[in-house]
Amino acid sequence: MSGDKRTTLTHLALENFFEISPDAIFVTDADGLIRAASPRATELFAYSEIEMLGQPIENLLPERFRKRHPGHRENYHAHPRTRQMGAAMNLFGLRKDGTEFPVDIMLKPVETPEGSMVLSFVRDATEQYEAREALRSNDAQLRSVVESVRDYAIYLLDRDGNVMTWNAGAERIKGYTAEEILGLHYSRFFIQDDVERGRPAELLMQAARRGRVEHEGWRVRKDGSRFWANIVLTAIQSSTGELTGFAKVTRDFTDRKRAEEAVMLHLSSALLANMDVRKLLEAISASIQEVLPHDCATLGLYDARMGELMEQFLATSEGEVSGDLSLPIEGSPAGQAYRTREPVVLEKLGASRFPAQSLGHLTGRGMQSGCWVPLVYRSEAIGTMMVASRREAAFSAESAGLLSSVADKVAMAVSNVVAFRQIAELRDRLHQEKRYLEEEINIEHRFEDIVGQSAGLRQVLQQIETVAPTDATVLIQGETGTGKELLARAIHRLSPRAERTFVKLNCAAIPAGLLESELFGHEKGAFTGAISRKLGRLELAHEGTLFLDEVGELPLDLQPKLLRALQEREIERLGGNRPIQVNVRLIAATNRDLAQMVAEKQFRSDLYYRLKVFPVFAPPLRDRAEDIPILVRHFVFLHSRRMGKSITTIPNETMESLMRWHWPGNIRELENFLERSVILTRGPVLYVPLAELETRSSEQKGTGPDHPTLEEAEREHILRVLRETAGQIGGPDGAAARLGLKRTTLNSKLKKLGIARGDAFPSR
Repeated sequence: MSGDKRTTLTHLALENFFEISPDAIFVTDADGLIRAASPRATELFAYSEIEMLGQPIENLLPERFRKRHPGHRENYHAHPRTRQMGAAMNLFGLRKDGTEFPVDIMLKPVETPEGSMVLSFVRDATEQYEAREALRSNDAQLRSVVESVRDYAIYLLDRDGNVMTWNAGAERIKGYTAEEILGLHYSRFFIQDDVERGRPAELLMQAARRGRVEHEGWRVRKDGSRFWANIVLTAIQSSTGELTGFAKVTRDFTDRKRAEEAVMLHLSSALLANMDVRKLLEAISASIQEVLPHDCATLGLYDARMGELMEQFLATSEGEVSGDLSLPIEGSPAGQAYRTREPVVLEKLGASRFPAQSLGHLTGRGMQSGCWVPLVYRSEAIGTMMVASRREAAFSAESAGLLSSVADKVAMAVSNVVAFRQIAELRDRLHQEKRYLEEEINIEHRFEDIVGQSAGLRQVLQQIETVAPTDATVLIQGETGTGKELLARAIHRLSPRAERTFVKLNCAAIPAGLLESELFGHEKGAFTGAISRKLGRLELAHEGTLFLDEVGELPLDLQPKLLRALQEREIERLGGNRPIQVNVRLIAATNRDLAQMVAEKQFRSDLYYRLKVFPVFAPPLRDRAEDIPILVRHFVFLHSRRMGKSITTIPNETMESLMRWHWPGNIRELENFLERSVILTRGPVLYVPLAELETRSSEQKGTGPDHPTLEEAEREHILRVLRETAGQIGGPDGAAARLGLKRTTLNSKLKKLGIARGDAFPSR
């Protein structure tokens, strides 16, 4: 097709489109004068074509737009471009009769032989405008309703959970103004534990997947206070099904939550206080009264032997508690509730379908209406609960539902009471047996861990017996290894706190930076590494005894905090802001001279005097020489039994040598030395490596006939065994076997000690 024909067809198509276009078409020049107008243009604006041609396009605009329009036109001609419809909003046209109507306009620049022209396509937007205005009106009405609601927090979230809208109810409940919260993530309303567990994101995912999520839990206001929230989170989708955001409705249910907790508090308090069913019944009645007023209440438990419900009156409005009575399963409202596991509501007891005798215990008290619900625990019906009123029709289906929700808690509590009562009976029996056995044991056996009978030790034990029944603070002083912890445990065992916990803390074994946390505990996040809450030793020892060993190592900056805890009987965990009551009996121990430390400003005087209410001194082993044989036999027996050995003989020379050694490490040194001796012993006679103590003995105690060295004692011990074995070294009955040594080892010792076989029998 030639170019001329194509041009002719194009002009023909444009002319036809100009004639039949549903939109008004104008051709304007650079001065804004109308050069051409389509038939739709004359129809839409009610001007004839002759009236329009040569007139400024501004004549078709309302007066308020005319002043600005020339500037827009100049800008457009300076930067000619196609402008699509919808680019400018809120445009209006002006008809010949002066009426206005909304329009949408498309502009397109066109070059002609006569110069630059503009094609303007004008569309009547009346229907779209009216629909939009109706939508705006509806939206404004809805927004007005939402904004006026103050009992609900109603707001929108974008798809990521950021707050997009905010109503007056949200501001009242959560404490944020719209300016403070818009654009922020809704996770700030959650408690810290929920945030760390990813709960906010989880709820958004559930709502997106299910379409709607209902949930209750603790939330946080702007001021940090908590409230119990009932929330509904709904996903919002576009017409194509794409998620665009969420609508969230929150209601403050704190009062209801506290009412429920009050019911549970009544029940749990009674349950923990005495495990007594009758007391529990009074608590049940008090808790029900808070949520469902009544004049009389009963609780019935099924008796399998009798096949009946054994019913017990709870406390009535007059405070009276009556005895038990039995009700048949058949022919009573309580029996029907038990059998069917469904509530029974009677609006008028005197006109019910049940026999009069099954209700006589209620009508005789003037009751006119009643409500019975089953008690079900772990899918098993265990009884019924009933409330009655002196008014007719005092209870409804809603009342039955409320009572049923309470009945679930009551059923659990009653079942636990029955179980606890059985345990309590067994515990009491065991306790009586324990008391009987304790009465049969004399005072010496009450210090079973403390071995000895010296005068110094007996004096200490008498002091312990004196102070143990009191709550006085005890300071045990003494050298390392004197058994200070055993004395502390004896005090606890003889005290009224014996059934409670004995908690020990060695102040020298814990780094100074961690000692405060060990004593007082810490909250989660209190410091780096505090990944969970920890109870301190003071809290663990509540109602019991806390033993602070090596108390002289307690840092100075921690001492006033310990003193306050002892005086005020309360502590605060690290990172916490809530005082915690503690009732602790303190026993402290030290091997240092605290008085000297006070004088040198290394220990606080006020804490020192607080600890030294009742001082006890643990005597060193060198002052208890008469206890050494008892201790030796005790430790040898203890360790030989543990190692599966049978050591029946401790040579006199060995015992004398052990008694001569002054034991600077005290009982701990003696026990460790004897444990090593038991390990080395291979026969029934204890072998003691006395040579290990030789150097120290000669240095600290001197030598001579009155103080032989340990080498001399060992030489004498070997000579005695050689005499007993008639000089035989090897064999099962030889000296080496008796001493628990190899034959070669004994020969080496004989050579080292300068012993010849004949030395064992000098008279031969």
